[in-house]
Amino acid sequence: MNVVTPVKDRKLFFKRDETNDFFSALTLDHLYEMTSKYCTPHDGVPEEVRSYFNAVVTLYLYGWLYYPFYALALELSFFAVEMALRKRFPPKKLIRNGQDPRSLVDMLAIAKSAGVLRDEGFPSLPNRRAAAEELDRWMAELCDRDSSQPPQIPYVDFLIKEFPKMRNRFAHPNLRQILVPGQALDGPLLAAEIINQLWPRPEE
Repeated sequence: MNVVTPVKDRKLFFKRDETNDFFSALTLDHLYEMTSKYCTPHDGVPEEVRSYFNAVVTLYLYGWLYYPFYALALELSFFAVEMALRKRFPPKKLIRNGQDPRSLVDMLAIAKSAGVLRDEGFPSLPNRRAAAEELDRWMAELCDRDSSQPPQIPYVDFLIKEFPKMRNRFAHPNLRQILVPGQALDGPLLAAEIINQLWPRPEE
């Protein structure tokens, strides 16, 4: 199936998008396992937020049937985070048209100041940093430059700066983006790690 063509034949609605065949190790069971393990909001997250985020994850899984849904799920992951932040930290005042004047940068900074968004709350962070360091070493060797690592800044500070930029690239697209399933999964995964920090987990 051509990924830029909508599904017009009803017989194809539940047929695997053949674009997935480019990834020989990819299976629907693997997608379910990854999303269940890494992209599940805990029961302390309000139902409204969990329902929205679960719809995002379900859309990602439907990338098995229609490949562009992977990228769309990543895009909606950013909006799920913004929704969760506004739910967790309601505005103290609204502007004239009834809108919350705070930006996504503001909301992330508020979450950090409140002590609920911390580096320790990102289980994927060690792997992210290890991968970034390996890439930097490889690029240093390729470009024949110093491979020494700069001091690490807190990951939350990095997110406050870069997460809104990533959201804006999807919210104001110049072109249609097609991502491999692993790249797209990073959106729901990171969103789940942020959202799960905003509310305490119920005691088990």
